[in-house]
Amino acid sequence: MKYVKIIRISGGYFAREFEKHGNARKKTQYREVDERTVVDHFIKGDATIEVIFEDSDRKAILLNPESDPELIKRYLGSRFLT
Repeated sequence: MKYVKIIRISGGYFAREFEKHGNARKKTQYREVDERTVVDHFIKGDATIEVIFEDSDRKAILLNPESDPELIKRYLGSRFLT
């Protein structure tokens, strides 16, 4: 399962990414997800999280349970460490 953490100047939130088919104006749609749900799936090893910096030109970071613990702690928080 793939989740997205969107980081803005005003804060951040977790979401799931859905692709629309057909002639949709916006091809990608995000639906907000509770952090507890993301933590549970991430610790089980069922999820990857892409960190997107919305107000900046920084590249997105893809994190999974095998990623560097320092990166996980920095971008997701200590709750995501097993």
